[in-house]
Amino acid sequence: MDATVYHGNESDSATLLESVTSAQENLEEAGIDRDIEEAVADKGYHKNETLAACREWGVSGLRTYIPEPDSPYDRRWTDKPPEYKEAVYANRRRVKGNRGKRLQKKRSEFVERSFAHVCETGGARRTWLRGVEKINKRYKTQVAARNLGLVMRALFGIGKPRCGQGGFSLLYLPQVVISTFRTLRRPSGRPSPATRRYQQNNQPITAAV
Repeated sequence: MDATVYHGNESDSATLLESVTSAQENLEEAGIDRDIEEAVADKGYHKNETLAACREWGVSGLRTYIPEPDSPYDRRWTDKPPEYKEAVYANRRRVKGNRGKRLQKKRSEFVERSFAHVCETGGARRTWLRGVEKINKRYKTQVAARNLGLVMRALFGIGKPRCGQGGFSLLYLPQVVISTFRTLRRPSGRPSPATRRYQQNNQPITAAV
């Protein structure tokens, strides 16, 4: 729901809430009147201050599922605020639960695979542009192109325009015309079927980073 490139001197844990806030704004712009309630991330986002801030995020707080980095030492809490200890222990309990394990599997399947397609196969891991603003523009364009390919595959069975070459494009032409006609007939302000399914679903919205 969000694709942002940050400066190299910013740690992952320092950008977690910023990414979740940006994803929440994108949900509202898409007409989905739901709040993000959970955040799933890798151990690079684990930090005492971040976990405590997530509990205060939004109206009802943000439940985190972030594994802890490996350490040979025991945690010391005598010199830290009590809310840090509560946030870390609550996050640890959720990570070890069945739901936490299922969410981590989904994160590996969807988020990490998307990174692999965009950054490795798509070559977006390196760029010759200068300035984080220009880099973000290029990165968002490439991510939007991949998302468009997923939409095309879901609607028409093909994910790239070149897949329609060789005489198969005529088979998909009626479906393209019908889908476009339905989109144009939908009144402005009326949510799409996908949006209505999101609004009717009682499952919490989870942000994976």
